[in-house]
Amino acid sequence: MSKVVWLWCTLLLFCSSVLHADEPGWALFERVQQSVTQYNFDSSFVVFKGSKVETYRWQHGRQDDKEIEHLVPLDADGVDILRRDDVVYYFLTDRPALVTASNSIKELPAILFQDHQQIRKLYTAVLGSSSVMSGHTAQLLRLSANDPGRHSYWLWIEVESGFPLRIDVMSEQQAPLERWLVTHMQITPELPDNLQRLLNTELPEPTARQPGATLNPNKLQLNWLPAGYQLVTDPHIVPQLQQSLLNYWLLSDGVHQVSVFVQATQRMPTQAYRDGATTIYMLSTPGHDITVIGPVSIDVAERIAAAVR
Repeated sequence: MSKVVWLWCTLLLFCSSVLHADEPGWALFERVQQSVTQYNFDSSFVVFKGSKVETYRWQHGRQDDKEIEHLVPLDADGVDILRRDDVVYYFLTDRPALVTASNSIKELPAILFQDHQQIRKLYTAVLGSSSVMSGHTAQLLRLSANDPGRHSYWLWIEVESGFPLRIDVMSEQQAPLERWLVTHMQITPELPDNLQRLLNTELPEPTARQPGATLNPNKLQLNWLPAGYQLVTDPHIVPQLQQSLLNYWLLSDGVHQVSVFVQATQRMPTQAYRDGATTIYMLSTPGHDITVIGPVSIDVAERIAAAVR
């Protein structure tokens, strides 16, 4: 083999290894997404957001072509969340049930349920080391954001089942902003009895979506979007906000959403804070106040607010 041919083959092998270096990571991530949608399981988890702690019981099951999921917040009395296939029910004490159309419960980590191919566009998957977590062998998987303004994810995955045991949402400085931690997990071959009853219970059908509020025409525009985000066409606006809003935009990267609200100025000080992985940034200008809410860095939220003209 000539030296030129040898160098060419070496280059091709190197490029191939670079292109496919993250494939084991993505294969493991596919197992994670399959585990939370295909297994019958009964689990409990805790969410840490700064000094706040929220606890939940989470059950899931499949029977034939039907899927059911039950989420109970243990720190909130009188709240029960149920999903059957593509319909989600919120049962609240002394109130009518809220019925929405969705293929996932928004209180669960979105990264587990959103489109796998879209996630691959936004992140690089890198396998880390293994460890023992609550008696289970766990494999670390890092989903590193391709854009520095987007949060990254560190997932610890039970090796045998592919079930997620812990998910940390990481800041751009690789500090944990929010932690989702499984405290109990049992996978069973059969559908749990209570899910079987809920599967057969008669429940209301989702009502047609009510039209959102309309805003008065104005010349305000949003002149910059973070990398990977697009404006959602005709976003739904809660009618109760109609009187106070001058404008509203909803941004989506296919996995996360960022809301931008514009209101008449109240001359409040500009401020920013975080609720776990969610940034809330408020900019006050002489003409209006801008509020940005979403899972982006404070720098990105500030730049979004400054782009309202």
